[in-house]
Amino acid sequence: MVPPMTRAGQLLVLARLTAAETLRQPVCLLLTASAVAATALCPVLLLHNFGEDGRLARDGGLAFHLVFGLFVAGYAAASALSREMRSGTAAAVLAKPVPRHVFFLAKYLGVAAVVGVFSLCASLATLLAERTAERFVQLPDLVGYVADRRLSALLLGAPAAAFALAGLINYRTRRSFQSAAFFLMPALLLAVLLTAGLFDLAGRWSPYDPRVQWRILPASLLVTEALCVLAAIALALSTRWTVVPVMTASTAVLAAGLLWTPAARSGWAAAIGKALVPDWQRFWASDWLARGGHVPASWVLGCTLYAAALTAAALAAGVLLFRDADVTS
Repeated sequence: MVPPMTRAGQLLVLARLTAAETLRQPVCLLLTASAVAATALCPVLLLHNFGEDGRLARDGGLAFHLVFGLFVAGYAAASALSREMRSGTAAAVLAKPVPRHVFFLAKYLGVAAVVGVFSLCASLATLLAERTAERFVQLPDLVGYVADRRLSALLLGAPAAAFALAGLINYRTRRSFQSAAFFLMPALLLAVLLTAGLFDLAGRWSPYDPRVQWRILPASLLVTEALCVLAAIALALSTRWTVVPVMTASTAVLAAGLLWTPAARSGWAAAIGKALVPDWQRFWASDWLARGGHVPASWVLGCTLYAAALTAAALAAGVLLFRDADVTS
């Protein structure tokens, strides 16, 4: 009988290999950089605040987090399993004493790690974009609308700097360009966040204070949980379909859940739909943040448990589907 630690070791090794292979995919890097750039451009291109300073930048950042994250999770999950099944890589691994359920769960852990790094980049970009949005200030020597253009330039330059440093690392050490850039991006965004404390809202030197809205982080966490659920669903679907059908189906599942309105929750049809389609609106907490509000801790806890249940159900279905899936090349 194989000791339990051996199975855990196999799980961790396969998960690490899955994450490393996924990070080498240019699509994931481009989607992450695009999400950061789009979020950074929100306060620059949108000049109306709709009654609340920074709201459009904040909501735009959360929306880009969800939309780009959908494609990251879907593509990473589909490419991590379906392509290996069709190329024969999965058959070679499973020919060794690796149970199918361990192989499948390891794929999910690797994909979830990639989604986590993407979400970290998107969350940091949202914090910084809200910080750089134009807002009305009343200072002893300045009264009016100001925007921190210096910090905005640093935020926009972070993806470009990550690409440049990754290119240099690739040239010097032959390390994968995509992997290096993917990990450099959150590090540079964190450096920009730390730099933000050196300036006031008008971009002038001041006593250290980041002046960021930390209350955005619970909302970003809920979006990340939704993406982890989507990754589990996409991974289960990838046992039968290729990349394009999986991403199409994942998008349809997300759209169906977002269109689920309280008025439609009545009758037998609504009951069936509620049982089959996740209620993604639970994970969209932007309305909680309006007018200086906060996401209640009880809501975050409830959504976390809901996401855990959905993920467990999707992974259980995926394990059953993968048990008799054809993994030959």
